[in-house]
Amino acid sequence: MNKHLAITAIFLVVSGTADLVAQVNDKGTFHASVGIAAGGHATTYETTLLGVVNSENDGAATVTYPIELGYGLGERFSLGLYIEPGVYLDSSASESNGLTLVGIQPRFYIVNGDRFAWMASLHLGVSALRYDVDEPGNRTEAKYSGANLGLSTGVGYYFSDHIGLNLQLRYVGTTMPLRSWSVNGVDFDPDLIDAKLTTRGVALQASLAFKF
Repeated sequence: MNKHLAITAIFLVVSGTADLVAQVNDKGTFHASVGIAAGGHATTYETTLLGVVNSENDGAATVTYPIELGYGLGERFSLGLYIEPGVYLDSSASESNGLTLVGIQPRFYIVNGDRFAWMASLHLGVSALRYDVDEPGNRTEAKYSGANLGLSTGVGYYFSDHIGLNLQLRYVGTTMPLRSWSVNGVDFDPDLIDAKLTTRGVALQASLAFKF
């Protein structure tokens, strides 16, 4: 009798555990999300001209629209891609500037429940910024591109087996040398001036998430 009770108890525990591991991520799970992120950043603009280095510190705000794709390689890990177009506004907030981040995103699932997940991600990729200044008699366009590195942590809650909401807090860093610049339609050799824009900041992101 006791033996039958023990077997029954083990069966119930195993069955209960099986219910618990219907997880947000697993091997073969495909993830997709689209959202919006708002960030604040400290910026450093450094120029070197004729051996003289000049550095200016400022601040900037970003609003971007992250699109993320991922594939579960295991219960606790997925690997994905992100593309994140948006706008970049410096302290003057008077320029029309386009920002794009693209890269790969390894993601770890610290808590991986049925409808709830706590995630930590790494962002490795490239960034590009188009910086326009349009003033009377002076139109300047500069293009920067370089590396971006980010870290994020956040939670995901699924309302159903396939649809949920992700909330993330992100650290975003970029280093973007000047690649081209023009004034009033006249292109200048970027080698004439060595310029680099560096940004470091945080962003809050909310995304509608899907998994299959």
